[in-house]
Amino acid sequence: MILWQKENAQTVCRIGIAGDFLPAGAFVLPSESTWSGISRAIAAHFQDVDVSIVNLECPLDVRDSKARVKMGMGANFNAPAEALNFLSSIKTGIVGIANNHIYDYGEEGLELTKQAILARGMAPLGCGRSLLDAPEVLVWESPTRTKIAFWAAARGLSENATRNASGVEAATRKRASDALAEMTRQGAHLRIALIHAGLEHTNRPDPDDVGFIDSLAKLGFDVVAAAHSHRISGHKVVARTGTQPAFCFYGLGSLLSGVMYTALEREGILVVVGLDARGAIAQIEARPIYLDGTGWGTAPDIETSGIISHRFLRSSEEIFDGSYKRLFYKDTGQNLFHRQFRDARVAFRQGGVKGLARKLGRLRVRHLHRLLWKGFALREYSSR
Repeated sequence: MILWQKENAQTVCRIGIAGDFLPAGAFVLPSESTWSGISRAIAAHFQDVDVSIVNLECPLDVRDSKARVKMGMGANFNAPAEALNFLSSIKTGIVGIANNHIYDYGEEGLELTKQAILARGMAPLGCGRSLLDAPEVLVWESPTRTKIAFWAAARGLSENATRNASGVEAATRKRASDALAEMTRQGAHLRIALIHAGLEHTNRPDPDDVGFIDSLAKLGFDVVAAAHSHRISGHKVVARTGTQPAFCFYGLGSLLSGVMYTALEREGILVVVGLDARGAIAQIEARPIYLDGTGWGTAPDIETSGIISHRFLRSSEEIFDGSYKRLFYKDTGQNLFHRQFRDARVAFRQGGVKGLARKLGRLRVRHLHRLLWKGFALREYSSR
């Protein structure tokens, strides 16, 4: 599915950007199968790709590392290092680790994960520095000597880095500007940001995330893609003065995942960025992914591809006309009070008053927006 194409441009290099890779939860490797073996079901999508980046949504090879106690709902995930054989088979060179599960087994689990990634010739990106350090960027050079720069970061996590402690790279405009400056210093021709953002149980992006992602495009990133929600959302072409447009993707869904609440979590999008000989974007393509069995990605048949593509394009239209905002708050407002109360109760049980305080301390403006929208919707309904 071609989303954008530059007239008379010839593609000489392709970059693949995929969503969540979560080989944990309810995921089960099929009997007598291998990680590289099941990757063959999606290999066709990556055949012409030169390098890919994905979001690794759990630590690997944690051994005897102790799982952290969570102040709220949610499981601790981990997977064997052999799961990386799947990524090796689809030309993954950069592994984003800026997400809410990378510290599920503490600092030790993080370091073991990095070691496992490096041992397979890939680069982990997005975790392990403080705000006093420069943002971590990775510059990959294509066969045509084009330099593509990557930055991975996450929005609003308790695990985010601070001035006094290392952690997940924080997705802020300041860190983004600093990352862009470093990319320029290293001579990058193209700048890509992989952002951990979004909310589960909806195919619509959080309006706050949309504003932030769009702002990164205007700052100077050429492609910005979000992952975390396990659902696909739409995209937008952002016009920029004096240069080529930027491309924003608000939810890539999954590449492989053992977390599925409905059939909608079985969908994903592989973004393929085609570059010309000068390193400019020649083409933007979206390739549908369908998660088969207990959750491994496949290149779907024509009918399933059409269904996924239609949902992706419909979400893009909602973003373009602004209707996604009302639909997002409608989706996320369902059972909102019950979920927040249940989460707070778990936090109190796990950590007492301190645990509850930590949970309440994580409430952000977007949570208040959801609560206010829910109250408004209830008043509007009762007045009819």
